Amino acid sequence: MNGRQTHRRRLPLPVLGLCLAAAAPLAAQQAAPQPAAPAAYAIRGATIVPVVGPRIANGTIVLRGGRIEALGVQVAVPADAQAIDGTGLFVYPGLVDAGTTLGLVEIGSVPGGDDTQELGDFNPHDDALTAVNPTSELIPTVRNNGITTVLTAARGGVVAGTAAFIDLAGWTPQEMAVVPRAGMVITFPRLSGRRGGRRGGAQPDDVDRQTRALRTFLADAKAYADVKARLAAGQAGTQETSLPMEAMVPVMRGEMPVLFDVETADQIRGALALADSFHLKVVFRGASQAWEVADTLAARHVPVIVGPTTVAPRDEDAYDAIYANPGVLARAGVTIAFQTTSASDVRNVGYNAALAEAYGLDPDEALRAVTINPARIFGVADRYGSLEAGKVADVIVTTGDPLDARTDVRYVFIRGQLQPRTDRQTRLYEQFRARPPQ
Repeated sequence: MNGRQTHRRRLPLPVLGLCLAAAAPLAAQQAAPQPAAPAAYAIRGATIVPVVGPRIANGTIVLRGGRIEALGVQVAVPADAQAIDGTGLFVYPGLVDAGTTLGLVEIGSVPGGDDTQELGDFNPHDDALTAVNPTSELIPTVRNNGITTVLTAARGGVVAGTAAFIDLAGWTPQEMAVVPRAGMVITFPRLSGRRGGRRGGAQPDDVDRQTRALRTFLADAKAYADVKARLAAGQAGTQETSLPMEAMVPVMRGEMPVLFDVETADQIRGALALADSFHLKVVFRGASQAWEVADTLAARHVPVIVGPTTVAPRDEDAYDAIYANPGVLARAGVTIAFQTTSASDVRNVGYNAALAEAYGLDPDEALRAVTINPARIFGVADRYGSLEAGKVADVIVTTGDPLDARTDVRYVFIRGQLQPRTDRQTRLYEQFRARPPQ
């Protein structure tokens, strides 16, 4: 070590003993068994909002084994359940953000805290779930605002990989997963333009090149999937395994949707033409100009994940285009959901929907767009998105409408487990509140 000797300083035995003695209570405290969770929870006397049916005044909902056991006016509180007085409170299904980078980004300005993009334009074998950080400091903050489930995905390039539909509780990404591979994220090339003073997109030659490259990639993926199907049927032949092509097989078979990130009406038309060529199952995300082709999307039953609505409109758009877009789509019959596209803004997904309410979106549809609609889009409406007996108990208890910024979220349950109300903000608040006077 640079020619110098190093010495390890050893603590005297009495001092070492004191250190060990001081650490013992902490170790004992950490090793102490945690109190067992109740066998069930019963929220009684609350207004229950199932989303898919009429409100239930002065009702009771029972959560057991990770599921909703029962709900209604005549439901009794089980003897082994922990009762929660819901007088004056409301019970809703947990909110869903259908487009985030939560778990993949901690501090966006720090390279080591951003795991959302790989090198190259085509990375279909990149699974977002494998990069999710269950201990992210952002997750408790998001939960405390009533969001229990999100779609998280990488970004960048043309084919960014598979998105994961996850619950916001669990020790590992696999425990959090609801749909590990919920869709293949593809950014449809677009011309450069401005939004909020920032430029995005590419020049015409680059757009043409990227579009041709995407079509070629999909053609190769279809050929790979066809050969794989013939081999599986017992026909003679061989095939060299390709991880990117393997990841595209469920896409080309129509088993996995393509999540097309688009903005303009031209992009939407181009993506629909590409989808027709390869028989792809399509979901559009972003789509700030989808209102221009709302009738087409409704007729083709193509869902649209709108947002964020809390951004400035494009220079060439009307001032209210982004805010009115969700309402226009919903009135045309398009299934919509909301996204924030980030990690730190996920807690505001409900307020994105509320902003669209102010510009014509029906309040009941706004609530469906952050609950049952994303569950339908990703094929889990039989388990998520509403309050019904037998469904997964992702439940929030609030003082009012969860899309209203004045509402306080009192309790959050994910898979029937009551989630702690602490996060980084509450810890810092308590820390500095207890600061001794100078």
